Amino acid sequence: MGLTIHYKGKLNNANQLKSLIEDVKDVARAEKWSFFVFKEQFERETFSDVIDKKNLYGIMISPPKCEPLCITFLSNGRMTGICNYNLLQLGNQTEDELIYNVFTKTQYSSCENHIKLILLLDYLNKNYLIDFECMDEGFFWETRDEELLIKTFKKYNNLIDSLTSSIEMIPKNNGENIEDYILRMAEVTNKNLK
Repeated sequence: MGLTIHYKGKLNNANQLKSLIEDVKDVARAEKWSFFVFKEQFERETFSDVIDKKNLYGIMISPPKCEPLCITFLSNGRMTGICNYNLLQLGNQTEDELIYNVFTKTQYSSCENHIKLILLLDYLNKNYLIDFECMDEGFFWETRDEELLIKTFKKYNNLIDSLTSSIEMIPKNNGENIEDYILRMAEVTNKNLK
């Protein structure tokens, strides 16, 4: 639970990777965000049809109090996140479209950082990516409406605070299984919100 940016896409051209990484590093340095660079060049500067599970390409940046934003690619040029890449190491899910869905939670960061990440994704989309899709739970990607983003952040914070309060104020009954407890807690919380 928490306000999240979901995105996916593909690098337009394999030989653009170094340039993309440099642009993202420039932003990270300007914002004083930490970053980590993975492989900076595809083999023979081309995408492969067979996914190389041993290498991840691109860069990951970490704004404060935010999950890392992965601008990372598999050897076929498609975006994947670090979590998806780690799961890929465990199995053979290269045909599963889920490995190409990337996300970063910004809930505990700030509206300002959320906006900066969306604007960075927009820049990368226009300059380096194809077939890019972004679904922003804060609606800033779609609307560029800062007031709506602020309201959405507040809504998510209120929901999290409400859940925290419910856990503190509604104890689990002896012998109650977790599913029943959650359902009872949700029912009580929902009544209090009306």
